[in-house]
Amino acid sequence: MFENLKLALAGAGATFDDVIKFTIFIVGLTPEKRKAVMEVRARYISHKNPPAATMIGVDQPVEPELLLLEIEAVAAVD
Repeated sequence: MFENLKLALAGAGATFDDVIKFTIFIVGLTPEKRKAVMEVRARYISHKNPPAATMIGVDQPVEPELLLLEIEAVAAVD
């Protein structure tokens, strides 16, 4: 998912350094799932200036065939 997000950011002329806010939605959020997402997220974000982030647990996706994880990213570019 973060690799796809990296491509989407690049398409807009941005990188993870330009991300100012993440909202992460996880179906069936547990401490283990939170930890796994945070470990992967840490590979991509700036540790000097990390973006704001919100993680939200949801019961189920709108459509059953949708993913179990959704990430929204807001980036600021000139």
